[in-house]
Amino acid sequence: MRRLSPVLLVLLAFTAHAAELTSGVRSKIAAGDLATGMAQVEDYKLATGVDAEYLNAVGWLARGAELLGQPERARQFVAELHREIPDEKEGLITPYGAAIEVEGRLLAKTDGRGTAIRYYEDQLAKAKAPELRSRIAKNINLLSLEGEPAPALVLTDFVGKQAPTLASLRGKPVVLFFFAEWCGDCKGQSASLGRIWEKYRDRVAMIAVTRLYGGPSAKPLTPDEEKAEIAKVWKETYGPLADVPIVVSTESMIRYGGSATPTFALLDKRGVVRLYTPTRLSEATLAARLDALLAEPAP
Repeated sequence: MRRLSPVLLVLLAFTAHAAELTSGVRSKIAAGDLATGMAQVEDYKLATGVDAEYLNAVGWLARGAELLGQPERARQFVAELHREIPDEKEGLITPYGAAIEVEGRLLAKTDGRGTAIRYYEDQLAKAKAPELRSRIAKNINLLSLEGEPAPALVLTDFVGKQAPTLASLRGKPVVLFFFAEWCGDCKGQSASLGRIWEKYRDRVAMIAVTRLYGGPSAKPLTPDEEKAEIAKVWKETYGPLADVPIVVSTESMIRYGGSATPTFALLDKRGVVRLYTPTRLSEATLAARLDALLAEPAP
């Protein structure tokens, strides 16, 4: 058996270490152990320097510090990200977006919701990449979308049957499900969402929304190829939802902040957003929210 050179062994070790860094930091944050995550990132920087993996991990440290009630540390991580990534840059969209997200959340706690929304709106006006614009819009929506009329969907492209306008669905609750065909968490939601649809389909409307990402593989997909892939995944994974229309719209994904998939928006009978959440929902939670909306009087 051919033996690997010491140099190649070191390079392979660094590659494996890089691949594990962000996932390791995320698991420590989920356990409330920010200190260990910080130590992992510090060790990585000493070994490899500042690269995209390091900056992604710092973005998670910033989020973790803010979530765990350590605002000063969060500000330190945000400041480092701003120094290292002063402007939007391809390949560094995720940590750049993390800095914006956390800074806005810190502003909301110190200066109020209005200041945070204005900060996010200023950042949104400058952002270019759809994934960054979606992420910023998500944070605006978390602060302001519930209780507001649901923004109209752009219905110019679709998979399967044409979706109705939201205005035409007034009088019944609506479930908006924002997803990506390659998203594991979205697929994990499919079984419970299918059971919800089978139970409520006669009383509730549902529309799925996605956008064209170019495909997750190294070889980019054409729009027609990706729409065929969306149709294939929907048929194979979301069987009970076969008759749910799928809107394909970058504009709608951005407006509803579909950067974290799945994202849900629940609309009441008047077309007002009553729940906005960029995360999975349990079947029990979704059923309870729909029961409450169905119990409300018609507009």
